[in-house]
Amino acid sequence: MKIFLPAILLIFYILPLKLNAQQSAKISGIVKDHTQTIPSATVLLYSAKDSTLVTTAMTDMDGKYSFNAAANKYYIVATSVGYSKVNSVAFDFKATAAYQVPAITLAELSKQLNEVSVTAAKPVLERRADKLIFNIDATPSSAGLTGLEILKKAPGVTVDQNDNIALAGKSNVLVTIDGKQSYLSGADVVNLLKSMQSSQIESIEIINNPGARYEANATGGIINIKTKKSKTEGFNGSLNAGTGFNKYLNGNGSLDLNFRKKNFNLFGSYGYYRNKEQQHTDIDRKTASITDPVYFSQRNKDTSVYESNNFKIGTDIFLTKNHTIGALFKGNISNYHSSGFSKVNIGRSFTETDSLLRSTATNTNPRKTYSYNINYKGVLDTAGQEITVDADYSKYTSDDDATNTNVFYNPNGSFYKNGEIYRSFAPSNIDIKALKADYTLPINKKYKLDAGFKLSDVKTDNDYVYENREGNDWEFDAGKSNRFKYDEKVNAVYTTFNATFGKSSIQAGLRLENTHSTGNSVTQNLVTDRKYTNLFPSVSLSQNLNADNVLNFSYSRKINRPNYRNLNPFVFYLDQYTYNQGNPNLTPEYSNNLEASYLYKQKYSVALNYSRTTDVITQVLLQDEVRKSMFQTVLNLASEQVASLTLNFPVKLTDWWNMNNNVLGYYKQIKAPGLSGSNLDTKQFSGNIYAQNNFTITKLISADAGVMYSTPQIQGALKLKSMFNTDAGLRYNFPDKSGNIKLGVSDIFHTQKARINSTLPGNDYYLEQYGTTTSVRLSFTYRFGKMTVKSARNRSTGLDDEQKRLNK
Repeated sequence: MKIFLPAILLIFYILPLKLNAQQSAKISGIVKDHTQTIPSATVLLYSAKDSTLVTTAMTDMDGKYSFNAAANKYYIVATSVGYSKVNSVAFDFKATAAYQVPAITLAELSKQLNEVSVTAAKPVLERRADKLIFNIDATPSSAGLTGLEILKKAPGVTVDQNDNIALAGKSNVLVTIDGKQSYLSGADVVNLLKSMQSSQIESIEIINNPGARYEANATGGIINIKTKKSKTEGFNGSLNAGTGFNKYLNGNGSLDLNFRKKNFNLFGSYGYYRNKEQQHTDIDRKTASITDPVYFSQRNKDTSVYESNNFKIGTDIFLTKNHTIGALFKGNISNYHSSGFSKVNIGRSFTETDSLLRSTATNTNPRKTYSYNINYKGVLDTAGQEITVDADYSKYTSDDDATNTNVFYNPNGSFYKNGEIYRSFAPSNIDIKALKADYTLPINKKYKLDAGFKLSDVKTDNDYVYENREGNDWEFDAGKSNRFKYDEKVNAVYTTFNATFGKSSIQAGLRLENTHSTGNSVTQNLVTDRKYTNLFPSVSLSQNLNADNVLNFSYSRKINRPNYRNLNPFVFYLDQYTYNQGNPNLTPEYSNNLEASYLYKQKYSVALNYSRTTDVITQVLLQDEVRKSMFQTVLNLASEQVASLTLNFPVKLTDWWNMNNNVLGYYKQIKAPGLSGSNLDTKQFSGNIYAQNNFTITKLISADAGVMYSTPQIQGALKLKSMFNTDAGLRYNFPDKSGNIKLGVSDIFHTQKARINSTLPGNDYYLEQYGTTTSVRLSFTYRFGKMTVKSARNRSTGLDDEQKRLNK
């Protein structure tokens, strides 16, 4: 198989050059005003038969645009900030030769403040050939939510009680921002998403089967969070402010500014977020002993405050119209503080209590992340040959300080004895360097070649200091303290070849990655050194049957490397009978992924996916019979197979009521022989239903209501029960279109609860987790400044690729 696939790919490269197939044709044109061309204008292609939106495009720096389309009769709508909307005349497109649309001239609006783009209202869900797009601004109930809360609303996406993200039943999902991975771990990606505001997010793109150009580290697919980009220049900006109440009063705000003069552009932003919440975790469990089991009934309540400051400043220098260099500095300064109280009843049954354990815990975790980027983009000719280069450096620091006090009481509540009293200090330092380059070569109108490379170097240093309270003094505990260093170098090259033959297109790609990692537990004198090289092929086929019907098929192979924190053998105690522990023996997991999809009228779609993953990296909850404790760790399970069917269909019920529906059904099988002395072999049919209703009340007022229901599902050795959630929102747009006010309500019926038990024989527990998820939020957005000049060049860097795996 390893020889066969590269041979096929070589044929894909050579054969098209020999063929004399019919050239593909494009619809192209230019958008201008009375004096100059207009870059970043929105161009929409409509079917003249029924006025359905076929596809969209943005004009380039020269005001040019183009579409790939099947034979049909079309018309075009062009819009831009500060100009009125213009419709072209209808035209017949034969698809046998390129069609040049007569130049579209936009008329400038008279009032600067009213110079707001007039664009077609986006649907909540859009299905493209390779992804599903969830548009945030189309859902008023998203107002005031964080990025993580927005992600929970995305179709097919689930977030469990530990903030682990799954897509279509598959875990180990790669979360990217503006198309780039973020080298942060799962936990730190979650913290980053918590610090992002819905006002900063344009859409969420769900990619189940990414190709070779994407990072290979994505066995569960990719969720790309697309941030909003300024489409104007001169001096302009936007102000966002919001407040919310879940049991506590919370708030957020952000300011975005942009300034351009001639060939120089300066942009920046600042955002602040503060959230206080409460979370309850209830665990009932029985130890595995047959003759002398012990029953634990545990009730935890944690109150946490999370504050985050995000800032960005960057510049672009346009050397010529085809060559741009830029620099970008991004930072995040955040602090997390929690205080918890735990009550544990211990006895011979859940009704017979022998002793009571009462625990208090405090945790403080300040974090700082600074990222530096230098970038270049060059358009080498008019045919579209271009090169982009990114050089990045990032520094991440954190201090995780915790104190735990455990006290035992008699069943009548009288004092019995002191349990363990301890504290820990866990400073962490991470340095990330990355260099990436991408090159695009259009060979002719039918063939295009992409190639690139990526070099990354990550170094982490974690020092865990553990101290016990002895009388009035703190004593160092060498047995529980540890220092762990981890170095990882990943070198990657890729190439993809695109060919179009009439209504058919094919993309074949191959990515090669070489990894060298060294984990060093300094205290334990335990070094784990790994070197491995892998090939990751991908193939994508697309067939346009006609303007309304498109078929797609794709295959890809992916890898998921253990994240940095999971490799760390540290033991983190939550209380005397509950702890987390890393696993330095984790190995990468590999998956093979297939997808077949059908798209009808750019609205309705059905997608069939299948994936098989080996050495599955997953979190498990196990019991330590010696300590009578429950602990969470990460293991490699033998295999996981997931087959899923996804349906996406919008429904227009009335002129003022539109519904977007997404239905996911999947079958999962997990095998893990010899897991904790048992053979795990579980199977489960599961489903997820998402329905978003949008209501147009007046020209200025709109509303929405969303419903999500998940059936029972399995994740590793865990079984999750069903979950139901409902959100609603109301939006008022200012008459001059300079801003809006949104009101949103989340988890209206307070049903967002995680209920979990084990699928592993002899591992007897039941866990329920819920928090202050029911909330009311009010947000305000205001845009100001000049709105008629070219747009800022939004940068997403190569360094964003590495920030997924620090602490997951």
